[in-house]
Amino acid sequence: MCSKELQEETKNMEQPGKYQDSLDTVYEIMSGLDKYTTVEVLFYAAQMLSKLMNSPDVAIYTVANADYARLFAATSKEARQLGNSIKYTAMEDMYHTLKDGHIYINETADTGLPLIAGAVYAEEEMQVILMFWGIPLSELTLKKANRLTVITTLIQNAILRAKRCMSSFRRHHYMEGTNVLNEKAFTDLVKTFLAAKENGLTECTLLEIVMGYEDYGQISLHLACNIRQSDYMGIMDNEKLYILLSNTNATNAEVVRTRLYKLGYNSLLKDTII
Repeated sequence: MCSKELQEETKNMEQPGKYQDSLDTVYEIMSGLDKYTTVEVLFYAAQMLSKLMNSPDVAIYTVANADYARLFAATSKEARQLGNSIKYTAMEDMYHTLKDGHIYINETADTGLPLIAGAVYAEEEMQVILMFWGIPLSELTLKKANRLTVITTLIQNAILRAKRCMSSFRRHHYMEGTNVLNEKAFTDLVKTFLAAKENGLTECTLLEIVMGYEDYGQISLHLACNIRQSDYMGIMDNEKLYILLSNTNATNAEVVRTRLYKLGYNSLLKDTII
């Protein structure tokens, strides 16, 4: 959307009756992100976008590479319908629209795509994809697209900071000589994920690895190739080793437990942390 259209949209948002929320209300809702840590922002941005776009079904995907994006947060089961990992470049209509810097509107109601989507960019590269469902087709108008453009513009800096933080999180908090997160960083991360899970913004499962006679450094080397890049290993509770499985419910976690068992490691499902 060009600068003139953006200015017009901002003006419209300030006029009573133009939208459910005035511009003041938009800023008020967005300022709620200030109370969250950088790591928490991507989770609660989904909740905020749901309010601002009047959509119950919002998904935030972070771009992993030139082809794939991973689900980070979702406000409902419907918002998770595309799965935990998507080849966004294969979603041609949406991909080319977003790549050109525009808002995508699903005019054909293709069930394999969101109803409306936008993207956050850094140096003209897509970094985060915002997807929405649960919006009446009658509301999928240029005004709705313009509204999403304004909101995305206002929120993009916070979202980019959060994504960069998550991308560098492991590097900054690994214990020396290992691929295991230190206790403080890992504990804080687990608390963040479990709180987001309780608020319906993600699915995750925590596994405690029964260590036996090996230390966490040795075990982590054996397990590293058998968990996903989006999962985290760390220590808690007097150097016990845990794995945080992102976007994984208890049922799917059993698949991971079976795989670990075949490697010679027992694990325990943990619902909470001490």
